[in-house]
Amino acid sequence: MDFLNIAAIVFFLLVWVAVEPLMAAGWPRKNDSLSVDMVRIRAAWMREVLTRDNNFIGDAAILGHTINSASFFGSANLIVIVGLSGALFMEPNYGSGGGLIAMFAAQDPAWFFQCKVLLIMATLLRGLSDFIWAVRQINYCLAAIGASPSRDEERDIGGWTNALTLVLNPALRSFSVGVRSYYFTFAAAFWFLGPIPFVVATILSVGILIWRQSWSDAARGIMAIRKLLD
Repeated sequence: MDFLNIAAIVFFLLVWVAVEPLMAAGWPRKNDSLSVDMVRIRAAWMREVLTRDNNFIGDAAILGHTINSASFFGSANLIVIVGLSGALFMEPNYGSGGGLIAMFAAQDPAWFFQCKVLLIMATLLRGLSDFIWAVRQINYCLAAIGASPSRDEERDIGGWTNALTLVLNPALRSFSVGVRSYYFTFAAAFWFLGPIPFVVATILSVGILIWRQSWSDAARGIMAIRKLLD
């Protein structure tokens, strides 16, 4: 592997590892980030669960929809991973084929082609792991909501709100991390076209991700809701 490819993969790995903790902390807009604002909104949701007059059926339906979404994405990841694994166990006769990838990858040895496939699989595996963990945590959250005391019982609203939020936030954060893994899958696929397109795709993917988290219409709407709650 030449220096340019080594630099490209090191850059990708550094960005891939660093982005999630930075976004969880609210970077680049610590006080007006979608990730940070959603923590406050989920806490308000759990307080409403404990104090509203009706039962938990609507809240359970919302969480059930999230479980279904995470299960769908996890299943899709698994199918793609199984499909890609064929490139690791079959003779990679890609050099004699046609198509855009073959034009750029025809001179690569088989092991290098397989490294590129493994990187795509790694991004999908990380997403699959996060989706599976999200489903498990949401099930814990449903059980915790079901175990919460009714309006007729003596209870500590603040304590129960904090406890439920501590269960809910990591669950939905895991789901979000799984969805964000697709941005890096997209960038990793561009390695087939060479190290320069790989680096450019990584920068563009992270740029789009940051913009959507901090300056998109959805982020501004969530910010407005959070300010109303404050």
